[in-house]
Amino acid sequence: MRRHYLCKVVCCDFNLNRNKCMTSLSNLPKTLLLATVLTAAAACSSKPVVQDFPATANPTEEITNLENEVKTAESNQVNVLSPRNFKEAHEALEDAKKMNMKGKDAEDTLHQVALGKAYLNNANAVAEVARNNIEDVIAAREAAVVAGAPSYFGKDFKNADEDFTDLTKDIEKNKLSGIPKERSELQKHYLDLELKAIKEKHLKGSREGIKTAKKEKAQKYAPRTLAIAEKSYADTEAYITANRHNTSGIEARAKETSIAVEHAVNINRISQNQKNLPPEELALMIEQEKMRVAAKESQLETVNDELQTTQSALDRQKDATAAAAASLGMTKEAYEAQKRLNEKYETARKEFDPSEAEVYKQGDALLIRLKGMEFPSSKATITERNKPLLNKVQKVMEEFGSSAVTIEGHTDSVGGKKVNDRLSQNRAQAVKDYLQSSGGGIESSAKIEAVGYGYQKPLATNKTADGRAQNRRVDIVIKPQSTEL
Repeated sequence: MRRHYLCKVVCCDFNLNRNKCMTSLSNLPKTLLLATVLTAAAACSSKPVVQDFPATANPTEEITNLENEVKTAESNQVNVLSPRNFKEAHEALEDAKKMNMKGKDAEDTLHQVALGKAYLNNANAVAEVARNNIEDVIAAREAAVVAGAPSYFGKDFKNADEDFTDLTKDIEKNKLSGIPKERSELQKHYLDLELKAIKEKHLKGSREGIKTAKKEKAQKYAPRTLAIAEKSYADTEAYITANRHNTSGIEARAKETSIAVEHAVNINRISQNQKNLPPEELALMIEQEKMRVAAKESQLETVNDELQTTQSALDRQKDATAAAAASLGMTKEAYEAQKRLNEKYETARKEFDPSEAEVYKQGDALLIRLKGMEFPSSKATITERNKPLLNKVQKVMEEFGSSAVTIEGHTDSVGGKKVNDRLSQNRAQAVKDYLQSSGGGIESSAKIEAVGYGYQKPLATNKTADGRAQNRRVDIVIKPQSTEL
């Protein structure tokens, strides 16, 4: 019965029980909700709860409804985020369509549609869990797609997508122990593909031009012009690396590089032909090349002027957006403050290696989950091994200034409640004491609170060693004060 209850919570028919399901889920604490959904999704991933249609239902209409729901799910990447469940839903839909076309019994056809809906509900539930767990990977993948990575580097992108599918299948099966490492590696893979695609789009022509110039012995006949072109290429490539999303800046610099490379190719050819040309014709060729470069530079100036005009329009749009936000209760100052906070969040995320900590944004708060924090068994002693990690935490806390900080201790369920409550509290207190005693920019003890939750907020099941290892943790929650928002 317990298993069926969990399945009904997660896999409910949203057309019939949406309000009831949402109410049930909203009453659960957030961390308990995540664990419950994961457990339930795994529990009902093999045999979904099927809610059959009434005998009066129209098979053709219900097939159309399911077909639309499947299309919507696919547009929301559910086929990628929950591949097995989505595949089962799609196959059930196709079977129902064939049965309906052949005039099979309406009850059997409707049951097949209901089966498809049940699997699709599973898929949507697992997809939501996946979004919560691998949101950064999904965003990186979308950025790679927008940059054109599937076109420029199809094989590499396909390999990344295969890893992505493996990751989402693990989530479907509630295999969570390896997700943090896999997520970090996969996010980096997609981000690297995005950057490579941007460079390929803007620098491919110039790269091939330099290759042509070298093949035609430009090092010998036009070494200075070639060196200028190569430096321009390197500078633009470095700019893209540092500013991958500044499209206007990239386009302007890529155009400059293209002009420099074309100039190097042409000067090299003129230099090699000078012995075979009369002086007047050689002079004319040089003059024509100067005029061509001048025309290109003039075009570039026009483009830059247009970009400047566009940037001014964007600045005005930003001001208008800020003003609109103010009319909704958010002042321009608050808008800018939020922007600064987002930059701090990103800086904090980059401070830690994936093996050390996971960094999440929860509303306006920053959660640092210290994966690399290890205590001696049943003790709350800060070891020398832990200090470099805590020093990084302190650096982030200093960056957030007068923010309120909560240090949360968590344990697995081995042992009694009192023992785990006390142990988690002692460990949280030990971390607090270290952060305060080691100095730095942390001044007021009133701003730091240590709380022990024992095993009340599990991230995974306590029935496996991997699950218990995930649940034994220290979380740092940094909440900026309202004056910073």
